[in-house]
Amino acid sequence: CKGGNDSANLGMAAAIGAAYGEGEYSEINLNCGCPSNAVGGRAGGCALMKEPELVARCVESMNVGAQSVSSTRDGVSAPGITVKHRLGVRDAMTYDATTDRAKDDEEAFGEVSDFIKTVAQAGVKKFHVHARLGLLGEFPEYDDDDDGNIDRGARSKNKRPKQSLWVPGANDNVLPKAQSIGKIDHKREQERARRRARKATIKNREVPPLRNKVVNRLADEFQQYEFVSNGQIGNFDEVKAIVEEGNRVIGAMVGRAAINHPCSFSAADTLWDGKCSSSIISRALPTRGQVLDEYIRYCDEEENRLASYGASPQVMEKLRRRLVACPFHLFTGEDGSDKFQRHLKKLREKSRTVRASSILAGAASFVPAQSLAKHVDDFVPWEDIGQYHGGLKRGSACQRIVY
Repeated sequence: CKGGNDSANLGMAAAIGAAYGEGEYSEINLNCGCPSNAVGGRAGGCALMKEPELVARCVESMNVGAQSVSSTRDGVSAPGITVKHRLGVRDAMTYDATTDRAKDDEEAFGEVSDFIKTVAQAGVKKFHVHARLGLLGEFPEYDDDDDGNIDRGARSKNKRPKQSLWVPGANDNVLPKAQSIGKIDHKREQERARRRARKATIKNREVPPLRNKVVNRLADEFQQYEFVSNGQIGNFDEVKAIVEEGNRVIGAMVGRAAINHPCSFSAADTLWDGKCSSSIISRALPTRGQVLDEYIRYCDEEENRLASYGASPQVMEKLRRRLVACPFHLFTGEDGSDKFQRHLKKLREKSRTVRASSILAGAASFVPAQSLAKHVDDFVPWEDIGQYHGGLKRGSACQRIVY
């Protein structure tokens, strides 16, 4: 549940999720860590950290919603409610990264501990902690140095003065025609606002310092709860280091690294040890072609399911676009990956009338047989893959690298 702050709506959402999972979902997570302006502007995401009592009420409602489904279905257990959050929140316009980096972990530990104590009273047993602050709002329009610090002493050379609107009564001595306002292009301003919001989201992963030791301290301090570490985890070896380094942190949450190079995380089941059946751990991993074939069948099942509900063509198009985006990086580092990605982006424009399975099959026809036959655990390390430079850092799922 991302971006929600209405306890009643979140309760209904949890009930829907529990019913849809039919006992297969072990958890439903409330995201209190997203710094996006689109989410935070509606008092959701990490903006919720400013109101831990509200988060507790939301979690309580979600627990009631999830349990209401299990109580009416035999053999279906209610999923647990977990919370993803940051170490705290600050205003992006006034935040000073240099000063923050000079501090120790005490302030961050104290702030996030208070949040956990309040939210845990509503029944939360597991916390996913992004080990850095969340910066809300737009960043100042200054240049950044190479370390991601906000340089408040140097203004951007390309910065243009903002247009000011004439307001009746604000300055009656100056007539509107005498002001050089110019015509405001609202679509352009909206696009600029969208780009600033996207840039702010990216900066939230780069500017605040990462404090992984705080997560370890939380796990030691609150041993009655489970903690998962998140933030700047770049490969599977780093995941293993977090799980095996002897602290009480039970796991790691990986985002962009797994999206950009999914095959590099294909051995994740081996971390389960005794918690996973030996047949799952010891089985031979599939080839990339087998993964794609199975996913294509899944796409057909999802389209048929949604169509049976009477979904409109617009809804079906949105579904298809999301479905074809998922395997975009399946062939990262392999021959044919570029052609697969280019044709996938080109063919998805036909998603209004063409099924996702057909789009994926069409793009896969440009992948060499040796790449399709390669097992997912046989991959090129990320650092050995030629990176794409010079492109825009966009938020679309279908792009070279997710920033």
